[in-house]
Amino acid sequence: MNHLTVGQRAPLSNLAIDDTAPITLKFTRQSPIEMDISCFALDAAGKLINDDYMVFYNQPTSPCGQIKLTHYESQPTASKGIQAEFEVNLSKLAANIDSLFFCVVS
Repeated sequence: MNHLTVGQRAPLSNLAIDDTAPITLKFTRQSPIEMDISCFALDAAGKLINDDYMVFYNQPTSPCGQIKLTHYESQPTASKGIQAEFEVNLSKLAANIDSLFFCVVS
């Protein structure tokens, strides 16, 4: 399991991730402040492909079905731990998706 810190950017090649199998990204709550967590699918210019590729609690699946918000707690407790969990199938993403940007806002 790989752990990234806030603001960290890392190419998948540095993380030894098998991009042919679905991967799960879990976000745990480290603060008492309520947060929203979203995933944005970006093109090579760093722009959102379209609004349908913003995956969050109110739109839990991308149009291609390969980016999914599988778990979301709007007010997690210390005993629950995980606030959001995304499943991504990198090898099946549309060719125009260059990167995925995960955003945590309070």
